[in-house]
Amino acid sequence: MAGAGTRLFVAGDVLTAAQVNTYLQDQVIAVYANSTARDAAYGGVGEPTLAEGMFCFLKDTNEFLYYTGSAWTAVDTSVDTSKIPLSTVTTAGDLIIGTGNATVTRLAAGAATYLLTSNGAGVAPSWQVAPSSGVAGDSDQLVLGSQIFS
Repeated sequence: MAGAGTRLFVAGDVLTAAQVNTYLQDQVIAVYANSTARDAAYGGVGEPTLAEGMFCFLKDTNEFLYYTGSAWTAVDTSVDTSKIPLSTVTTAGDLIIGTGNATVTRLAAGAATYLLTSNGAGVAPSWQVAPSSGVAGDSDQLVLGSQIFS
């Protein structure tokens, strides 16, 4: 039966027919010429019974399908381009930056004490050396440590 889990066989084990069917046959991806050949392979006398979780590949349509317990359903192999791949971020501290045209890129973490600086609309931000602390006299500036926010 599909979903029976795994079993470690060791040298000298004698497998029963049930073990071959359960651990080998029912848990592989069976390959068929088409859905007619697939359907003919199950349920007859001496043939295996379909079980939820079984997979197959059809050569005529080049598709993977799984059995839900009541029907064969195509496996969705499409790529969802609306999500940012996890591989975009490779190192702790990385930032994801929009580059335009619905695309993103990785901005590596800046060096210690650097500030992330906006370079204006349409230009990617960058890391800049922080100004020295102790800005005086401008009431429109808020000084936090060595970071200046206007």
